Amino acid sequence: MRATILLSAFLACSIGLNAQDAATDSTGLPGDDFSLAGALDLFKQAKDLEGFERALNADGSQVNNLDLDGDGEVDYIRVVDHRDGDAHAIVLQVAVSKDESQDVAVIELEKKAKDDAVLQIRGAGDLYGPDVIVEPYGEEDAGMRPSKGPFLPELVRVHVWVNVWGWPCVNWMYGPRYVVWSSPWYWGYYPPWWRPWRPHPYRVFWGWQRPRHVVYRPVHVCRVTRAHTVYVPRAVHSPRVRTATAPVIEKRKAERNQPANRSKSVERSERRSQADQPGKVRKQGADDQGLPKEKAGRGRQEKRSGGTGKAKRGR
Repeated sequence: MRATILLSAFLACSIGLNAQDAATDSTGLPGDDFSLAGALDLFKQAKDLEGFERALNADGSQVNNLDLDGDGEVDYIRVVDHRDGDAHAIVLQVAVSKDESQDVAVIELEKKAKDDAVLQIRGAGDLYGPDVIVEPYGEEDAGMRPSKGPFLPELVRVHVWVNVWGWPCVNWMYGPRYVVWSSPWYWGYYPPWWRPWRPHPYRVFWGWQRPRHVVYRPVHVCRVTRAHTVYVPRAVHSPRVRTATAPVIEKRKAERNQPANRSKSVERSERRSQADQPGKVRKQGADDQGLPKEKAGRGRQEKRSGGTGKAKRGR
């Protein structure tokens, strides 16, 4: 009981201090210490979910900086897949204690057609606030916009959806030999190769993430509704984490609802709704897959396949 009280107090104090001292681009929430874009980048490179889990928990990957249990060392991220037909909810999760776990994020993946798959990663609301979604980003030329007067025509570029069918892990998951993956590791029992490290300073950690934000960007529309439906009833929340982060989330919500901020928010929402209209967005995959072109939506869309356990120290 005493350990539980101390952990709750630590989380509340540390989050409160972060909210006060964080840089202007920091939310003050634990999600600042886990890169959603970085997780997608590791998933793109992984051959299977076991390899993906191992990459997430390597200091050199510079993706995970979370310390939700407050022991001064970065937490181990478990990977658990929930499948329903062609829809997958790949959950990234931390064991906060022997009795509690907390989802960090979920990669929601759907097969849309033959050789065609799309995914997004969604941060857990308790760690990031509501509706924080990141997806692979691509652009392509859509022609020239006619000019008015003496100005030259303007090149128009459009946001395209990335077909992730060519990603090795995606191909493996839709293959005949795939068995639904659930990490064998849990609180106090971790792989012998894992060496936890002390969290890096916020500015250092996020300095590493900037190059990834060019390829993976936030969006404000869910493109994988079936996979999200698979995830929602299986989501896991730690009461202690939720209690600790709720005041920060409510404060941010109140700040957004201030009159000056509300008008800016409305303008941003209008721009987002225009950008996210299906008729204005085309699909894209990776160049090296050589998949055939097809027509979809308005106009022509180019589709390219885009042991022994070891306890965490200090527990």
